[in-house]
Amino acid sequence: MHVTPPAFEHHREPLGIGESAPRLSWRRVTDAADWRQAAHQVEITAADGTVTADTGRVASAESVLVPWPGPRLGSRDRVGVRVRVWGEGEDEPSPWSPTAHAETGLLEPTDWTARPVTPDRAPAEEPLPVALLRRDFALTGHVASARLYITAYGVYEAEINGEPVGDHVLAPGWTSYAHRLRYQTYDITPLLRTGENTIGGALVTTSLW
Repeated sequence: MHVTPPAFEHHREPLGIGESAPRLSWRRVTDAADWRQAAHQVEITAADGTVTADTGRVASAESVLVPWPGPRLGSRDRVGVRVRVWGEGEDEPSPWSPTAHAETGLLEPTDWTARPVTPDRAPAEEPLPVALLRRDFALTGHVASARLYITAYGVYEAEINGEPVGDHVLAPGWTSYAHRLRYQTYDITPLLRTGENTIGGALVTTSLW
């Protein structure tokens, strides 16, 4: 018997998620015939390894979209979650699942402090060519962790130091601007270096944030 790493809501990549109390799901893998879960235990740790929640044994057969058992997460919080289960009639639990990690994005409007950048060109009735935006910046020390939060009125592709950021093409995808503006979160730690760096973007239509 083993338990798979828990999933957060329906996210395939739980980086920059928008839920402060994400529901959890896991799978039980066993060759035992007619095995049924009777209880589970969830442990949550903060980025520094501190255990912030431990449910102990919870009598429940549920393993899909189980309510978040810990304190609500704030913006940019990173947590690790692992699970173990008991079968019906079993006194000993399964081994702990591998730890799965998730990180929240920018949950509050006040978290956005950037200003939009827009190509310096006059409005036109005809379609405009792709705008190429670029900025140099310097880092004076080692980068432990870095995130890029980015969106556009239109579609974009971003790069840092000549390397593409993520594997998205024409992000953020279709967006109803009258209702919402989707953004993406990228881990850009490996793309940065001490000294001079350059961030650039190819933008179709209006503004990049």
